[in-house]
Amino acid sequence: MSLILRLGLALASSLAAEGMAPLPPAAPAARELTWEDCVAIAAEKNQNLVSSQYAKQASRASYLKSFNSLLPSLSLSNSYSSSSGSKGKPGYSAGASASISLFDMGDIAGIRSASAGYTQAEASLRQTSASLRFSLRQAFVQALIAEKNVEVARKILDIRRHNAEGVALKYQSGKEYKGNMLNAQAQLLQSQASLASALRSLRTSRRSLDQQLGLDDFSEVAATGTLTAQAPPELPSDLDALVSGRPDVLLQEAVIQSQKASVSSARSPLWPSLSADYSRSRSAGYEFPGSDYGWSAGATLSIPIFGGGPTSTYFAVKSAKNSLEKSLQDLRAVRNAALVDLESRWADYADAVDQLRVAQASLQAARQRNDEAGIRYASGLLSFDNWELIVGEWVNSEQSALQAQSGAVAAQAAWERSLGKALGE
Repeated sequence: MSLILRLGLALASSLAAEGMAPLPPAAPAARELTWEDCVAIAAEKNQNLVSSQYAKQASRASYLKSFNSLLPSLSLSNSYSSSSGSKGKPGYSAGASASISLFDMGDIAGIRSASAGYTQAEASLRQTSASLRFSLRQAFVQALIAEKNVEVARKILDIRRHNAEGVALKYQSGKEYKGNMLNAQAQLLQSQASLASALRSLRTSRRSLDQQLGLDDFSEVAATGTLTAQAPPELPSDLDALVSGRPDVLLQEAVIQSQKASVSSARSPLWPSLSADYSRSRSAGYEFPGSDYGWSAGATLSIPIFGGGPTSTYFAVKSAKNSLEKSLQDLRAVRNAALVDLESRWADYADAVDQLRVAQASLQAARQRNDEAGIRYASGLLSFDNWELIVGEWVNSEQSALQAQSGAVAAQAAWERSLGKALGE
């Protein structure tokens, strides 16, 4: 073998050693996770979701606590006293008192406000869950794509290495130009660089998946399963039903409930309040006297008049009403944005699935052309330049098909997010 040929065959490896970053070290065995596994882990460990769950529980506790204002209150007392007037004799007294609010618009408004807060927490939890489902789906898809990209990169590297060796042999026998041999070696270097990049992207995508799962130790996990996008459903002519189920719309409706409760609270000073109380006490010169001393019972009707000033209630109600009107306009804006989002996400979904069909058909044709071109080039029926063009089209088609597949699955996830699907749905 001539010196030039030996140098040509060693060109790729020598340049890789001198001018290219080394391949990442072999990763340890990764724990394979399906989509269902990822959903189960994220539901338990994802920080944002767990935080929203605690927020919902706190709001529920506050809502239940607000009913205490309607329940009776009971207090017990026991006292000891001694003074100069009693000539040093001790005095003991014990008593019990109970009271209940029979009517207070402030208490009722407080319950409504707590109920609205609980509804907001529920809507916020669903919104967090829907966002997590989308982010987790994206990370899962990227991990799958990264693994498939490594497989494709290895396949391309094997083909490029085989082609480079074949061109070098042809050059040795005088049937090929030196420039074509160097070009084949350069393409081999490019495939090595692509494989190195694919391996680094695989590690990064797995770290992103760890983050969405909520794993603090960033353990080595690998996504497994099929990567397919379903055909988009027919877009309903009336999207109101889909809009009403979205978490952002539900959250804004809960805000309106809270503003309505604020209006009721601002109006509460205009209403009278009614309460009843009863007390019973005993006293003597010894502890826990046994004889009745006295009791009292009564009811109180309170009508506040300019309690916070002559215009306090007026401006409080006006402020609350303006805030309510603002919330109503915000709801209009959210619903209109939701309609546009649904239309856009559905259109993107349909376009991505169409592009996937085209990419898969192009890949099938490119593979067939590449196989045929290899045979024709080996037989001398195809020039190197034309052969290299066909091989390049095949490489691009492999990568484009992966991107189209990723785009279609991501578009489906975005469509499902626009529907408000929560984690596990």
